[in-house]
Amino acid sequence: MQAAPTPVLLRGTIAAARNALDLLYDAQVLAEAGSAARAYSLAALAVEEAGKAGSLVLLTVMPETLRARAPVGRMLEWHQLKQVQGLFIAKVPYCMPEVAPWLSALPPGELAEFLSGLDAPADEADSLKRRGLYVDVGRGGAIRQPSEITEAELLSQLARAGQAASKAGHLLEPETPARLLHPPAETVELSRAAVSALTEASYARTPEAATNVMIKMISKLRDRLAVKDAKGIPGPGELLARRHQTHRAQVRYREA
Repeated sequence: MQAAPTPVLLRGTIAAARNALDLLYDAQVLAEAGSAARAYSLAALAVEEAGKAGSLVLLTVMPETLRARAPVGRMLEWHQLKQVQGLFIAKVPYCMPEVAPWLSALPPGELAEFLSGLDAPADEADSLKRRGLYVDVGRGGAIRQPSEITEAELLSQLARAGQAASKAGHLLEPETPARLLHPPAETVELSRAAVSALTEASYARTPEAATNVMIKMISKLRDRLAVKDAKGIPGPGELLARRHQTHRAQVRYREA
């Protein structure tokens, strides 16, 4: 699958963010109406759609030459990866275009703790999402029905969906096009790291495999930035700080 042009990807990013919020709203309506199983499934899909918005952000900001060889199918169609990305977005304290600078500066211990909580909820959501819609006959004749999803499971998933959709909702702000068309240099590096990690990934489609891709992506980002620092090349953070300083100076000049 070939990636679309930048303007199309930008519109797709915003549409995915809006759809994540719509899915969350529908899940909340169903939950209030007593349809816990269907509400759970829609809440899980809201997290996935937020994760897809994150992939579309990376596709939008990456250079065209890199985009031409990016594994677009994996980025947009791998459900477990989108689920893990959505959970990741829910936990990040910044909106999406500013995530990469934060990741590059996070101490290793805090980063490991941050990533350690992604696998289990992704595995749970991947399983219960289907259980909220279908009856399954398991080994030994066990029958699983949507009605078995508990209130606690629903409330937990709604909370995660609310966090993920809220973060994705920042992409609906008017300044988003400018942010994505002129992203921080760290965000471009993150898109390179994502392509590299996904290209090296196995064909497993489990939540664990998806989490491993995320860990490799972040590790590659940090390694790339560390190499630049070691070579004395101005890092993306430095360049961004200089750009902000220049912008502030221009503003003071215009106000004078």
